[in-house]
Amino acid sequence: MTKEEEAFRCARLHIEEIRTQKFSIGKKDSNPLTLDLHHAVTSLSAELYQKDIHFLMELIQNAEDNEYKEGVEPTLEFVLTKKDITGSGAPATLLVFNNEVGFSRKNMDSICSIGRSTKKGKRQQGFIGEKGIGFKSVFLVSSQPHIFSNGYRVRFKEEPDQDCGIGYVVPQWVSGKPYLSSIHDIYGFTKILPTTTLILPLKPDKVEAVRAQLSGLHPELLLFLSKVKRLFVRGCDPEEADNVSTISIFNETEHVELSNKRAHSRFVQLSVKEMCDVEQLCKYYLWTEEFPVTPRHRVPIRMDVEKWVITLAFPFGERLSRGTSSVGVFAFLPTAMVTNFPFIIQADFILASSRESIMLDNVWNLGILECVPSAFMNAFQSCVGDFSLFPSVGQPFEFLPAQVSSILEFTNLRESIRTSLQGLKIVPCQVFSDWMCLFRRPKHALRILPKFRDLLVRIKREGTVSSSSVPLKMVLHSSLDIEKYSAVLEFLGVTYSGGSWYAKCIDSCNLVLLSDEVYIQLLGFVADNKEKFSKHINSIPLLKYITQEGKSELSTITKIRAEKLKVQYALELELHTWLNKCNMELGCPNDVYFLPNSTQKALLNHPKSVNNKKATHFQSSSLYNWLSYHAGVKLSSAYDYASLLCNYVSVEEPFLAVTLANFLYHAHRKTFLSDEHIYYFCRRIPLIDGADHVQLQRTVTLVSAPGSKWVKLFGPRNPFVEQKHVDIGGVYSKSSVFLGESTPEKELLNFVGKYSKAVDLPELCPPDMVLQIASHELSSEQAFLLLDWIRLHRTRGSGLPLKFIESIQQGKWMKTYTGYVSPRHAFLPNETGQTIFDMMKHVMGDISIIDLEFYQNQISLYEDELKFLGVGLGSDAVMKLVSNRFKCLTSHGWSKECLFSLLEFISFSKQRSMVDKDWLAVMKEKKWLKTHHGYTAPKGSVLLPSDIEAETCSKITNLPIVDEAFYGSRLRSFLPDLRLLGVEYDGEEVKKLIAENMTLPSNLSSMTGACGLLLLKCIRCLGAGAAGLINRIKCQPWMKTTFGFKCPSESVLLDDPCWGSLLSVLQVPAADELYYGNEIRHFIDELKAMGVVIDNAGATDMIAAHFNSLLSSSGLVPSNVMSLLGCIREISRTISLQCSELNWLLSEKWLKTRHGYKTPSESIIFSSKWGSISLFVDLPLIDDIYYGIGIYKFRDELQMLGAITDFEGGAPFVAKGLCNPIEAELVCADGFISLLECIKSLKSRSPDDPLLGDFLKNIAKSRCLKTRNGHKTPEECILFDPPGNVDPLEVCSLLSGILLSLTDTAFITRIYSFFIEFLWSPQEVDKCKSQVWIPDPKGTGEWVNSQDCILHDRKNLFGCRLFCLDKFYKKELLPIFSSAFGVAEHPSINDYLQLWNAWAMRDNFQVTVEECNSFWESVLDNWNQHVEDTLKENLTRLPATLSSMVGEIYMMSREEVFIADDLQLKTIFSSYDKAPLFVWFPKSNSLSFIPPRRLRKIYDCLGVKKISESVECSVSGMESLQHWEKVDPANGLIRRGLIKIILGFLAGPSVDMPLKERHKAAKSITMLSIYKSDNPMKVCYRLMPSASTTVEVEKVKLVFWEKSLQRLLIDRSAYEDGKADLEFVTSFADELAQGLLAHASAADALSKIIQMGFVFDFIENEVDFLLMKENLELFMEDEQFLDSAFVSSGKPGLVYRKRSCKKSQKFDPPTPMPSCKKQRK
Repeated sequence: MTKEEEAFRCARLHIEEIRTQKFSIGKKDSNPLTLDLHHAVTSLSAELYQKDIHFLMELIQNAEDNEYKEGVEPTLEFVLTKKDITGSGAPATLLVFNNEVGFSRKNMDSICSIGRSTKKGKRQQGFIGEKGIGFKSVFLVSSQPHIFSNGYRVRFKEEPDQDCGIGYVVPQWVSGKPYLSSIHDIYGFTKILPTTTLILPLKPDKVEAVRAQLSGLHPELLLFLSKVKRLFVRGCDPEEADNVSTISIFNETEHVELSNKRAHSRFVQLSVKEMCDVEQLCKYYLWTEEFPVTPRHRVPIRMDVEKWVITLAFPFGERLSRGTSSVGVFAFLPTAMVTNFPFIIQADFILASSRESIMLDNVWNLGILECVPSAFMNAFQSCVGDFSLFPSVGQPFEFLPAQVSSILEFTNLRESIRTSLQGLKIVPCQVFSDWMCLFRRPKHALRILPKFRDLLVRIKREGTVSSSSVPLKMVLHSSLDIEKYSAVLEFLGVTYSGGSWYAKCIDSCNLVLLSDEVYIQLLGFVADNKEKFSKHINSIPLLKYITQEGKSELSTITKIRAEKLKVQYALELELHTWLNKCNMELGCPNDVYFLPNSTQKALLNHPKSVNNKKATHFQSSSLYNWLSYHAGVKLSSAYDYASLLCNYVSVEEPFLAVTLANFLYHAHRKTFLSDEHIYYFCRRIPLIDGADHVQLQRTVTLVSAPGSKWVKLFGPRNPFVEQKHVDIGGVYSKSSVFLGESTPEKELLNFVGKYSKAVDLPELCPPDMVLQIASHELSSEQAFLLLDWIRLHRTRGSGLPLKFIESIQQGKWMKTYTGYVSPRHAFLPNETGQTIFDMMKHVMGDISIIDLEFYQNQISLYEDELKFLGVGLGSDAVMKLVSNRFKCLTSHGWSKECLFSLLEFISFSKQRSMVDKDWLAVMKEKKWLKTHHGYTAPKGSVLLPSDIEAETCSKITNLPIVDEAFYGSRLRSFLPDLRLLGVEYDGEEVKKLIAENMTLPSNLSSMTGACGLLLLKCIRCLGAGAAGLINRIKCQPWMKTTFGFKCPSESVLLDDPCWGSLLSVLQVPAADELYYGNEIRHFIDELKAMGVVIDNAGATDMIAAHFNSLLSSSGLVPSNVMSLLGCIREISRTISLQCSELNWLLSEKWLKTRHGYKTPSESIIFSSKWGSISLFVDLPLIDDIYYGIGIYKFRDELQMLGAITDFEGGAPFVAKGLCNPIEAELVCADGFISLLECIKSLKSRSPDDPLLGDFLKNIAKSRCLKTRNGHKTPEECILFDPPGNVDPLEVCSLLSGILLSLTDTAFITRIYSFFIEFLWSPQEVDKCKSQVWIPDPKGTGEWVNSQDCILHDRKNLFGCRLFCLDKFYKKELLPIFSSAFGVAEHPSINDYLQLWNAWAMRDNFQVTVEECNSFWESVLDNWNQHVEDTLKENLTRLPATLSSMVGEIYMMSREEVFIADDLQLKTIFSSYDKAPLFVWFPKSNSLSFIPPRRLRKIYDCLGVKKISESVECSVSGMESLQHWEKVDPANGLIRRGLIKIILGFLAGPSVDMPLKERHKAAKSITMLSIYKSDNPMKVCYRLMPSASTTVEVEKVKLVFWEKSLQRLLIDRSAYEDGKADLEFVTSFADELAQGLLAHASAADALSKIIQMGFVFDFIENEVDFLLMKENLELFMEDEQFLDSAFVSSGKPGLVYRKRSCKKSQKFDPPTPMPSCKKQRK
């Protein structure tokens, strides 16, 4: 027998022994300890499933405690397979291989027991297990684990053993599956099978959990194990053959160079290899130190332990995490505790049962934690003091616990470490004098900025720094003073040096001897940190300048800012050198100095301005801003220096005017100053005039006097001295020398004259003064000079001063035939004007006509100027003169001769189209025309054709009628001319005037028929405009009727005479046709317009009104009623009366009955039918006593009016009249039959009528049926009839009554099936009382309210709130619950709202995407006004999302969130992560059926604020546009091609924006004003989600669209680079696209197309091709919009156009454009 066979035999015998002896299996008598063992197993089961135990950790702990042969590398291997090698039906099997020595008898006895671990009391020997669970933890994942080891082949079962009733610990020998060959096949036939193998067939619900635990095994778990050195995790299935993970200790090095005998250190290198990936390594520095256990910290379970052994592991670089968090605490194996420390703490901690955390309230653990700071201090000092351990000085500082722990005890530990470190000299500092490294306490070390450290190195190399500088001896070492160690240094308390330290360092340097390159870099450093240094740096000598003697000196910033001296520089070296030379030559005027030339050169070569455009980039640098705005060193151009000289010369040295002119001349010649600048300065500099006087101020510069035109007009003296007009003196014509350069003769004079814009006549702008020469007689040459002067300035459109022009207009300088006069009194007539003068000589005086011979017949060439000066020209002036004469004559009444003269003048003017309308308007208003009312104005007067009409008109109007008898018949020959003056004679127009001026006489009896007819004619003439006249007369009693004068609205005029009797009976007034004659019927429409009733319908209303009047006044006596019925009979014989014509009789209570006055339909006409029933029923019979029996003659008329004659109509009255049971003696056979007829009539009308119910109740109580036994109630009677079939609906009703008493599910379901088979439903469904049976699986159930049920729950959301019936009943039965019991088909909006509010009450305030989709889909499906009102009142929280938390949706208050209708603003606020700002929208159309547009409208209806309307934005420096330059529209960015792209995209399928909206969007772009600036554009966006919360985001932008102000702000340098600057192109496109569109994908697509168009300068042909490539097209309306917005340029490109319509096609997304982003400072 081999050794293996012997082990196999012994193992099997041992198992049989355990089963027989321990568990009494096979014995008659059971072991007395079996019951105790059973209780122990039960407790184990409860403990297993109540604790959160990581079974893998238990297995690894067992492997660590196992024994291994010498020379064997302890290894543990986990293999997961889908093979069911045990035959138990498990979906997967986990095999655990361990190369230990194998199971012994003692081990097997222990595993078959409870609480008999072989490791108890062996803590000092290195055993780490202690919880007493160990192997039995595998029952969490496997119901029957197997052990194959040293011949043992056993399995244990979770279920109680059939033979002894005990589970977990009863071993069963395995003789079948799994076979060793199967195990070997999984492990690998080429490898030797380890001694011990655990086979765990996994529970179905634990497979994924096991897989997750295997993938999450922490790679650092081998760090603190003393035995296990290698661990494998792999799968053996074909698809997972390469899925191997290995964790192993790569190498281990002992470090023994320690003076502390209690401590030792070593280096350990771990390796991790995942599947086929490259092997990952991590090196750890382990420090182990022993501490004695103090008495107060001892605990019973560690009584055998005398020392705490604490190990701290410091990782080099990134730790190995393998997808898990960085564990901070180990108890030999990793816990789940994260400390946030960069090192690991290992000690013999007492753990919680789950092994995931240490027990922080345990005194043993607290004692260990108290020793950790001491161990850390010793470890850290050993690292810092030994440079050989680490490659850099700063690496040990990575181990400091800079981050705060989330666990209070570890936070206290961290503070203890910090306190200890702050008292030690551990911080390395660098000494610049000899590059030594000294260690100082943290508070004595200083951090400095990296740039200043580099500057100190360079300054030291140049030898310009003092070696005794104290501040330089406290500088932190460079390897530590980097951003990487900022948190660590803050933890230690190492601070940055302050501004005073930097100031002392700089002051200790000799800046004058410092090279210009380093000097400028030093200034750049100061500029970049101006906020920190400004307080201290201002008082030290820092800034260089050149003195008048050419020496380099230093000045403080304080002195420059106080303007005690001014330091300047120019951008160009040549300019700077020339200005420096000029400044020294002129003696540094106003204490102005310049930088040294070499310093200026170094300044421009500063690294921030090294570019192809140094000047431009330098001006945008922080150094430029600091020099300009803080240090007071100004950038000076030739223009700036020239301005300074101009002010200096003007104020202090005016006699240097010629020198200043020479400076400007040479600056212009060297192109330092442009023409524009020279023009500006030459207008400001002092001038020496012709009298050799210095003139500091002037408004106009005159050319030099010799040879000028102004001398010819005014003489040799300057007449405009008082107006500060200065003539250039002759001193400028001399030659001169400036800075060694000569100026030729007259060159300076020409230069000053040209650029000061010296002027001569006629270009001289006339001053606002009295021109003295205009008061004297002028020669023809002077006159022409004066007229040329006026002509030029009028032609230019420049206004002439008032005093100047009035002096010329009033001055007597113009020669006429009657002498010299002013232009206002002179005339220059043409031939027609001369004719008019001849005609009107008897009314005109002498006229001054210009002397043409004096002016050589040239004066007519100046007609416009003469007219401007007031000279009367041509016939118009003559006409005006005559017209004014006639105006003067209108102050008194005219004779008829004067009238005819005027009419002849008008006729003459009209023939030549010379009539002055304004003059005519005046003549119309003057009172000079003779009328019947005296002299009145022509306007409004009338000329009537006859005296009769005049008489009639005078009775009803106050119109002025022309007195034709006074003027005679000749007046009618000037009718057209009279009309021009406002006199009306046309019939139609006269009638309109009569209508407008109509006034009825106070005595209406004086109104004749002719007057009435005249009014009607006027109304007809006015047509639609007669409303005013009608309103004035329709309410006045002027119309003659049959009852006197009445208002038109009270009168009737009918064609049919048959209505006359009825009108007479009811006293309705009719128009008196005898008074007006038949002609009145020709004006039917006019009468109707005034309110006269002319149709039957109107007559009916008037008759009804009079009838009601009689009725209310009790005037409707029986005789009137009889006459009224007689008239109805007479009318009905003639014409067919309609019921609508008698409504006034039908609706009023005018018939007297036994119940009082009633309407005809409420009255009954008595007949023999009603006799038998009237004995016991009170009926409304017509009162024949009141009317007499004659009323029955009109039975047909009363029936026609609705009076009741039969039971069919009178049944309701019978039912209402029967108030009590009927007495038997009053009921006869006819009476009861009549009652039945009434019942039949009532049921045919409405079976549910409550009147019928009361009626039947009274009859049911009445003994009204005659039987063989006397009178009985109907319930006591039987009526024999042939038998009929059973009504199933009655059966259903019977079953419904007993339904709630049943509890058998099958029987209840059969009843429901019976209901649905016969389509039964109750007469009335009461949802509050209806109940539905809800069965349970056991056959029973419960009755629930139907309001708590629904038919369907698609999303399975209401399982805990409502009963979903489709889960309990078949589909065929569901309709009966809806129809018979009122069960809703789906959850109502209130159900969803309650569910939504319940979600909102969750602890994390979160909902899922599926929940959001379900809720809003329900809202959209049921959206109506009721739903909207319900949500507004009850929906207080809305879903919102955070950009940083993808997939998480929070329930936020409705007032604190916004609709992201502006994508740009949404992107800007996406960095805010404290609370969600934006309401949720579905991200994918495939996962949600909610259209975002509809959801946006719902949010809007609920009052959610839009971000575009809520955000406030401001641009720094935008208080005014002073520093912004407006871009010329001709060179702007808004081009036709750009707008074409926008219109095409907005009309495209991805947006499909309506026509008006996209035109509005395009117009918002075309209306933009564009401004550019050099200053950085910082935009601050501010949002207030609530009154207490303000969100501010600041962003530096290249392009910013201020929508409210219609401005586009851009960065100058980026704009000038144009399409070469792709960052600007992208910013421009994004700003427009995101400003136009709120949807991210659409805005991104539009932005890319705009970028592509920008690259091609928006050239239309390229844009057209781009649109065609993107499947976009323009509508014809869009083309028309483009044509109106832009001037057409060239032939348009090929563009597909069509008319605007809805498009259903979907196109591919536009082609993306690659973007490139460059660095920008």
